[in-house]
Amino acid sequence: MRSLGMLQIAGGVVAAGIVAAGTTALTGSGVSFAGGSTPGVTGDNQFIGGTVTQVINGATINSVTLTTDGTGSHTTRIVVVVAGANGKTLTITPTGGTLTAPATQWSCSGNISGGPILHASAPAVVLTAATSTVTCDTMDTTPVAAGYYAGITNVGLAIA
Repeated sequence: MRSLGMLQIAGGVVAAGIVAAGTTALTGSGVSFAGGSTPGVTGDNQFIGGTVTQVINGATINSVTLTTDGTGSHTTRIVVVVAGANGKTLTITPTGGTLTAPATQWSCSGNISGGPILHASAPAVVLTAATSTVTCDTMDTTPVAAGYYAGITNVGLAIA
């Protein structure tokens, strides 16, 4: 009898979750690290997920890039590139950590309707191009670029 690997089990759980939720969900796929590259520093060149292309019900997540400081644990920017989802809503949900003062929210701009979009935890933006680039930066209440998201472990994406 053949046993299932962890990747197959996780894929089945994700597929079941997508069917149950009624929206398209993606977590951690196509995420690449854009932080420092200090030789010999443990964790400095880590990434979440991998560099892959994920096709979700007619939409393609081309990439998700995190910009961090040299430690790799303080995220100041998330950039998502999505193709084939013009007019659909993309929700970006970073998890595993918290916004750290003075940051209180994410400010998202790019190929979106009515930007910048401000949200404290999970910004939702309407995409406006065949291939849309959405950039979300940590901001204070002014909003001015400030602070960071500490300890990010996951970037959840949903397209509806």
